Amino acid sequence: MEANDDAPGPILKRIFFYRWVSYVVAACLMVLGISLVWQIRDLKSQLLAARTDATGLRESNALARLRLMTLDVKEAAYGSSQILVAWDSYRHQGVVTAQNLPAASAGHDYQLWVLDPGAEAPLDAGLLTGSRVFRVMSASTPYPGFAVSLEPTGGSPEPTGPILFAVAPGP
Repeated sequence: MEANDDAPGPILKRIFFYRWVSYVVAACLMVLGISLVWQIRDLKSQLLAARTDATGLRESNALARLRLMTLDVKEAAYGSSQILVAWDSYRHQGVVTAQNLPAASAGHDYQLWVLDPGAEAPLDAGLLTGSRVFRVMSASTPYPGFAVSLEPTGGSPEPTGPILFAVAPGP
């Protein structure tokens, strides 16, 4: 007897073979999918670590470009007082703090000024009320100077009172 390809035995073998191949292909695709999910998860954790590193570098860079200054006393009556300014030229902002500064006389406030050699007049940085953040976007130099004057209550657009503390522009 000759083997007949149309006989039920070989057809069933082919059906089982193709079914088995389809299961193998499906299993391989499932393993590949799980592998991709793990790789994506690892990439996400690497990205998170890189972002954390970048944030740390930005913070250390911010500290490197921060300029700390103590303003010189210009009036002997304020000899025990101290004004400190931390200036970030990249962000055009700073933090000012005053120590042992007596209360301003009635009808007056202390006002902070940014001394920019490229500006026609000192730039108003607001009233000096304890420690506070100030921002001056129009400063044209990365190394401005700073001054504190005694102004009428509410401050003024330009210094009118005596300069009590100052530090000159420059690195």
